[in-house]
Amino acid sequence: MNTKENFLWISNLRVIAVIAVIFVHTASPLVMKFGVLSNELWNYANFYDAIFRFCVPVFVMISGALLLNKQYELRTFFIKRFIRIGLPFLFWSVCYVLYSIFIKTDDYKKLHLFGIIKKLIRSVYFGSAYHLWYVYMLFGLLLIIPILNVWISRAKKNEIHYFLLLWFITLLFKNFGFENYKPAIDFSYFSGYVGYLVLGYYLSVIEIKNIKKWKIIAILVFILGSLITFFSTYWFSVSKGKIDTSLYDFFSFNVLLASIGIFLFFRLSDFLNNKTNVVLVQISNLSYGIYLIHVLVLSILDSFGINASFINPVIGTPITVFLCLSISTLIIKIINTNKAGSYISG
Repeated sequence: MNTKENFLWISNLRVIAVIAVIFVHTASPLVMKFGVLSNELWNYANFYDAIFRFCVPVFVMISGALLLNKQYELRTFFIKRFIRIGLPFLFWSVCYVLYSIFIKTDDYKKLHLFGIIKKLIRSVYFGSAYHLWYVYMLFGLLLIIPILNVWISRAKKNEIHYFLLLWFITLLFKNFGFENYKPAIDFSYFSGYVGYLVLGYYLSVIEIKNIKKWKIIAILVFILGSLITFFSTYWFSVSKGKIDTSLYDFFSFNVLLASIGIFLFFRLSDFLNNKTNVVLVQISNLSYGIYLIHVLVLSILDSFGINASFINPVIGTPITVFLCLSISTLIIKIINTNKAGSYISG
């Protein structure tokens, strides 16, 4: 396998992934209004949500590409991850709780100091905002990465194939409703986001000779996966007379295909791969902070009537995403100008 490191394409892919997350969170409120909106308006939201579902799998795949087959001490690994991921997570978790108590609701009128502290602790423990589930999931992956790292640094290609095959089998049972028909063998050890970790590493180092051919295949795979998500979600929802987002699942084969396609396409593409593109470099460097704050920014924009439907979903969605991305980047950049701020901004 090719182990040469080139992090620039990963940096650009990270930018696309964070933009994709904002698109999903901007469009999803309208997607949930199936039957209320006209089919045309609803499908605009469905389209944006469907083509950007790769966001979370790609984030995890990037982590696998960057953190596996590396040399590091266990203690150093966790200290760095706590400073890089844990401190910003704690800071923004508290911000979301305080925003909910003092601005979004009038809970501050009902709660005394002890009640506010209790709500803070409980919210940080269980989650203070819906998008932070990803960070809790990431914490779990970080716990197993040092163990995976030791294995993968010694693993042969066929051994990685073996792991990915077993992970694929768990997806077969999950995707086609075969849970009640699978054998008593416990495949849970090979399930979940750990598969995307290993897949991301594998796709980042595997040797690819005919780059032009595989780049075309990658983009076609991405388009195929995205279109399956879009059309199937519409078809199932119309057929059932209610919203069906089962194919939005990050472990559905269509989302897996789209994620593999976009990941490989960026790995094999040279466009924008230069350090002089200041905007992309800045967004990439601040991507974690942007992820943490963007839901807060979307909520504030919504309070001013700026959301996916403020003009028309086809136009309102990208405009809202652009504003959210710009404001989020600016805020994190300003906080980062101070050394202490750089530890908590993300």
